[in-house]
Amino acid sequence: MSGIAIMMMVLFMVVIWGGFIASALHLRSHPDDVSGALGTADHARDEHLAAQEIH
Repeated sequence: MSGIAIMMMVLFMVVIWGGFIASALHLRSHPDDVSGALGTADHARDEHLAAQEIH
């Protein structure tokens, strides 16, 4: 491999892994259960949704 190919490989590995780490850190600080439009609404809680399931 040429030097430019190795440089491009390293650059894109940093971009991909950096995005993965950034998204993991964001998810840690903003969990799915409290994000979005219905995140903190009472009717969006697990207990309420489980009570609506047909058994």
